Amino acid sequence: MLEWDVEKFRRMFPNLYYELQGTKVPTVLDHLEICRNEEEALEVIDFFERKGEITKEYANFLRKNIKQLSYLFGTRKRGDYARRGLID
Repeated sequence: MLEWDVEKFRRMFPNLYYELQGTKVPTVLDHLEICRNEEEALEVIDFFERKGEITKEYANFLRKNIKQLSYLFGTRKRGDYARRGLID
């Protein structure tokens, strides 16, 4: 992943910097809210782990506790990220 110095980025792209400051990126838990069942949730967890967005330990924790996280399933429809101020 490309890393930038925050101050250099702010000077080079001031409008983009200020726009990104107010934006929250969806987490793995936000994506679990879209899932309809455990199988989809496990795919999401695997994807986030493979991309390096979550650690292996956190992914294992989520997998072990998938039954307790099932209350999240189906609580959000696709496209609801914009309504909550998250990037879609």
